Amino acid sequence: MWSPTDFRGGTRPRRSRSRQATRAGIRCPASLMPLCFSFFFSVMLAACAGYQLGNEGSSVLGDGKKTLKIKGVDFPTLQPWLPYAIRSRLRDEVNARRLARWVDNGSADYEMQINVLFFTTRQWIRSELDTSLLYDSDLTIEAIIYDGSTNKEIWRSGKLSYAEQLEKSEDRAVAEDIITQTVRMLADRMRNTF
Repeated sequence: MWSPTDFRGGTRPRRSRSRQATRAGIRCPASLMPLCFSFFFSVMLAACAGYQLGNEGSSVLGDGKKTLKIKGVDFPTLQPWLPYAIRSRLRDEVNARRLARWVDNGSADYEMQINVLFFTTRQWIRSELDTSLLYDSDLTIEAIIYDGSTNKEIWRSGKLSYAEQLEKSEDRAVAEDIITQTVRMLADRMRNTF
């Protein structure tokens, strides 16, 4: 053990032998260093097997060479801009991730129907100028992909839901953030084929 008075005399605190013994047990001799490095590298490589970074890999639409178009966005609402916002965000996400080649009209290998099951935007806090400061927004969608030639259902996403409280000045900006996050979840689910 050492005390603060040990520093006055210029001496350094002594380490206990038990601490030196535990550190000596971790050291790898220089002659075994290449073996230790190769073992560590092989363990790290095996731990990462099967994981991919980027947009490579297959999806429910195949290898990304098939065509996809929107069959429709079903949502009876008072916000007529909502289906167009979902459609444009989905087009951007499909193209960015190279899930398929997007076509707006004509025939396509796959057609996607999007059903908006629930959408709401609530204002919680208002300022002195009567502008909303905090919004609570929820969006739940379901996507169904059909074969373009037989109109047979080939994939169903299940319910995808995203909710968040955001600080914005208008409800449409809040809705666009929620739409973006929900469409990203849909693209993630299309990529994960397991």
